[in-house]
Amino acid sequence: MEVKKYLIETEEISAEIIPALGGRIESLIYKPSGKNWVWKNDKIKATQVPTGSNYDQNWQGGWEELFPNDAIEDFSWGKGYDHGELWSASWKIKKLDENKLCLETKNLTSGTEFFKSISVSESKINVKYTGRVNFEDYFLFKLHLAIPVDNKLSFKLKNYEITPVDKKFGNILENNNHSKFFNLEKDTGLYDFGYINKPTKELTIEDKNKNKLKLSYDIDNLKYLWIFQSQGGWMGHNVVVIEPCTNGRKSLKAAVSENMSIKGPINFETNYSVELS
Repeated sequence: MEVKKYLIETEEISAEIIPALGGRIESLIYKPSGKNWVWKNDKIKATQVPTGSNYDQNWQGGWEELFPNDAIEDFSWGKGYDHGELWSASWKIKKLDENKLCLETKNLTSGTEFFKSISVSESKINVKYTGRVNFEDYFLFKLHLAIPVDNKLSFKLKNYEITPVDKKFGNILENNNHSKFFNLEKDTGLYDFGYINKPTKELTIEDKNKNKLKLSYDIDNLKYLWIFQSQGGWMGHNVVVIEPCTNGRKSLKAAVSENMSIKGPINFETNYSVELS
């Protein structure tokens, strides 16, 4: 079944959102240059998948969220799914106009409900979340913003330190080749996944044509920053994924043991914005 996309826009940018597919942002275009900053997996048709599906095999791209886990975990209420349950959830429209879309999703397996507003103003997109986490357990909430490596990309980060998420995964950080991690090119065969220690609340990405993306996010609640990237080296994808997160480790157990996690029940709020130029 074909899924419906909804458009919000200004004179400078346009964004397409698919409520039925995790409420994800499907495209974000800077109109003066035509640059689309959202990566999509052209090998997979945009379609709904059952909750609990294998994430990597069904990853369609876009800008989405992971909750209440990344790695498959056991919770007090049952087993958490691969990359959580938000990415495959269907969101309902609460409000829609030219510049704003408000969504909600309920009846999640975890018993949680989330509300999300996506708005555009001039050259900026703003995304806000509120949720009620009802279960008494640790959890993870993470942004998952997939950006195409369609030409050279470079990161502007200050005073960072980086460690591998998994020393057995990737072929960049094991050689301490940070330059290759933050300066990407299409189809080099490189790939890796890292935690950015001591992140700041902003980062900028620029391509070879001087298109720029500036991400600002709620570092008070999203205290940790992960970056996944593949320059054709993982499943043939050319993509970098920016992942501000509540947790400092992929495994919930590891995050809890290092005091790098968050616990419910709690009223959870966070936000991010992206400005294009």
